[in-house]
Amino acid sequence: MMKDTIQKRCELLVENRNIIHEGFKLENSLLKAVAGAAFAEKEKKVDVEYLKECRKILRDKQGALSYFRGNNELIVSTRMALSSDPEKYIDELVEVYNKFQKGKFFGSTYRVLAAMSICDVGKFSEADAIIEKTNAIMTGMKKNHPFITSDEDTSFAVLLAMTDKGVEEILTELEDAYQYIKKSFSLHENAAYSLTQVLTVYDGNYEDKRDKVLEIYNAFKAAGLKYGKEHELASLGTLININRSAEELVSEIAEAAEFFNGKKGFGMLDMSRQTKLMLGAMVISSVYSEENSVTDASVTSGALAMIIAEQTAMLVAIMIASTSAATASSSH
Repeated sequence: MMKDTIQKRCELLVENRNIIHEGFKLENSLLKAVAGAAFAEKEKKVDVEYLKECRKILRDKQGALSYFRGNNELIVSTRMALSSDPEKYIDELVEVYNKFQKGKFFGSTYRVLAAMSICDVGKFSEADAIIEKTNAIMTGMKKNHPFITSDEDTSFAVLLAMTDKGVEEILTELEDAYQYIKKSFSLHENAAYSLTQVLTVYDGNYEDKRDKVLEIYNAFKAAGLKYGKEHELASLGTLININRSAEELVSEIAEAAEFFNGKKGFGMLDMSRQTKLMLGAMVISSVYSEENSVTDASVTSGALAMIIAEQTAMLVAIMIASTSAATASSSH
């Protein structure tokens, strides 16, 4: 039996996705679901006219070729709509992004998302220090793994930079945990590295964290479910702080994914079973992070855990959408 809060959250997500679809028909179906989830997390029903107004403000400020548009447009508009002042939000976001771009020739979808993380956590005034630390983390990651570290890692590196851990401490933990975790995901080293980055954001002993995440992954297998080993894998990291057994988590995520099945916009043509499991994981992790934030005041639980869960889901969704868009355009 699905828990009441989870059931309500899933229902609101589906309803929001359908409202967004009316105003944003051409958007990728996964991005519509993720935008719907962002509103559902705040227990809000989407006001599609207001969302379109936010998109208009964005389009007035950023040209068609801007990295704030394309796959990012709906997500940026959503964040603007959820902020108290959309104009101020987009201005600050652009300012943080421009700081990320210093000395870089090409723009980047993922640096927009990294800038968004800084603004969403309310750390606009600390942007310079966070970006400097993000760049140091990226440099270390590139040195250790030149072939699997890419621009998209910036999105996770910025979450690492916002923790209290030092750069060396982060890089050491990343390396130790990655060497262990990648054994379980041969041929998926890149996804395993992203997962390790998410795990490192959380406090705690890295052995405990990696064991917990592998236990959850194996519980999916034991339940006859295949959790995605591509971009989706990173989202498993957001479940490690939840005070439930791996089996309970898997069964709740499976119920949520089952709930999405057959709903408009969640069919086989819209998204894979793996993606629906990931959406289920995203709902479960946000519901329990909220519950934890009421009872636990430590840094990476509570508010930050919610942001990590939200950002990770968003980043993963945009990566999936970007990959599918690139694949579609190359096959035409």
